[in-house]
Amino acid sequence: MSAYSRRRLVNSGGAPVPSSHGLLSTALYRFGASAPTQYALEGAVASCAVGINWFKDSLGMIGTAPEISSLAAQVPEGTEGLVFVPAFGGLLAPHWRDDARATLVGLTLAHDKRHVARAVLEGIAHQAKEVTVCMAADTGAALTGLRVDGGVALSDELLQYQADLCGIAVQRPRDVETTALGAAIAAGLGAGVWSSIADIPSSGDDIERTFEPAICEEERTARCASWQKAVESSFGWARE
Repeated sequence: MSAYSRRRLVNSGGAPVPSSHGLLSTALYRFGASAPTQYALEGAVASCAVGINWFKDSLGMIGTAPEISSLAAQVPEGTEGLVFVPAFGGLLAPHWRDDARATLVGLTLAHDKRHVARAVLEGIAHQAKEVTVCMAADTGAALTGLRVDGGVALSDELLQYQADLCGIAVQRPRDVETTALGAAIAAGLGAGVWSSIADIPSSGDDIERTFEPAICEEERTARCASWQKAVESSFGWARE
């Protein structure tokens, strides 16, 4: 699963799988006119790294996007009760609420920009968690691990929280631009550079670091409950 793109996908095989949990069924790829089409379940998320850009550009709290991880590392996981829902333009999968708006809940005088920084990262992880739960329910196969990609995957704080939240190992490849790599491989197969997947030199499978879950199930459940309350509080803010 590509966890941190706007379109989070899991290969569902050679036939479309209708979703009962707020996901989309989409064509994934076909390597050649005579090859079978592979399908995917898609968890479209309106705001992924948008929250980081808001923290950087609109609030001016940091100069570059990677600095958010340095701030987040200064406070504990869970941000001492602060929860951020990045619904700047509504929520897509699995909620599909265009009346939702970004929400920061649980704020106290003890919180500062470090807590907001971590809450922004944790909001990304919670959205990914929601989609993985829906994918597992639709496919009937529980995820046993998660491989991440994209620029936000360089954040150790985000990936550790993701592992804790999902209760599974999260792997970061040495090259995090695996979406671009996949597009290049697909183009090469289509153009005849390689005749089959077996001919492609091994690339992109080199794991740079694996993050293992480090919290108990009780804590995991409590964090998810807090997130759900925050999501519900984000509904109904958009005017007609």
